[in-house]
Amino acid sequence: MVDKTIDTEYEDLSETLFGDGNCFNSSEVRKRMYGMKRLIDILEEEREENIASPSLLTELDLKKIELEKERQKFFDQRREFKKLITFDARFDYLTEKLIKSVDKLNKEKPLNFKEYNYNSAENEALLVFSDWHYGMVTDNIWNTYNTEICKERVKVLVAKTKQHIKLHKPNALHVVLLGDAPHGSIHTGCRVEAEEDACDQLMHVAEIMAEAIAEIGQCECIEIINIYSTYGNHVRTIQNKKDSKHSDNMEKIIPWWFKQRFKNESKVNIIDSEYYEFIKLNILGYNIVATHGDLDKIKDFGVTINTVFTKKYHEEIHYTILADKHHLEEFEQFDIENILVRSLCGSDGFANSHRLFSNAGQTLMFFTKEDGRMATYNIKLN
Repeated sequence: MVDKTIDTEYEDLSETLFGDGNCFNSSEVRKRMYGMKRLIDILEEEREENIASPSLLTELDLKKIELEKERQKFFDQRREFKKLITFDARFDYLTEKLIKSVDKLNKEKPLNFKEYNYNSAENEALLVFSDWHYGMVTDNIWNTYNTEICKERVKVLVAKTKQHIKLHKPNALHVVLLGDAPHGSIHTGCRVEAEEDACDQLMHVAEIMAEAIAEIGQCECIEIINIYSTYGNHVRTIQNKKDSKHSDNMEKIIPWWFKQRFKNESKVNIIDSEYYEFIKLNILGYNIVATHGDLDKIKDFGVTINTVFTKKYHEEIHYTILADKHHLEEFEQFDIENILVRSLCGSDGFANSHRLFSNAGQTLMFFTKEDGRMATYNIKLN
């Protein structure tokens, strides 16, 4: 009727629109119809506005999405909490087993030191244990290595170290553990090359190191032994490097093992690091910083670490020691001597495939108050 498309009188629509018995004249019906038309237009406009902006249904959908997100967060938190409880339970179980093993070893195979009253020159030794990769198996053109060869190399290292100590007669021995003692299982190559499970590697290599230190400590001139340790990258708890936390590393168990094995020996000190993954020690007035080296380059490390320690701890660094790269290298810059040490394991499958080679070995240094590092022995072991 409004659009003039229906040829009907208003009065004839009265009962159809307003019910039986409601017979209004044409003028009344027309006015009511225009009113109804206006009301319908208003309702249509409101409906369009509600569709254009978040409607009631849309708001409900958003609330449902938020509720689902909160629900998922709750499940994620509960899952992570369960993982944490499981990890703590396993760690407690592992600790109990380790304590029983150590107590048994302390009874069956005690690591005892003789007491000496020896007046030596002001001279101290620094022995670096780096990249043993115990548990790795390789047989390539450059190198053959397995757990038995590892043990044989450690025997040679101990014997040669004792010879050099008898020559220089240091009254203190500093032992620095630079990580990757076990081979671990961080990627498929490690698992293929591994001779033992990662946990077995960890326990066995910790005991081999403890016994080696105990034997070296029998030298008459040594009055005190300080042991420092950091961790490498091969025994991190999460295999994926992107998802892992650098400090979440099973290698931290090794100094704990030492504390149990040497707990009755007053001349042995297990020194916990106060500097995250960095070892900082002072020998006769010379500050030394050591770390595994998987995150560092020898050309940059000295200046970088000296800047950090000068600004943060107000201490100048004189020497740095890195491992990880499995070869020898030295670099001096701004009177900071940077030392890269060998690995005990030698060239592995990766090195062989890239035609890289370096002798297996470990490093022993002697310091005096006058000269600082006055002698370095890069002990070959292959």
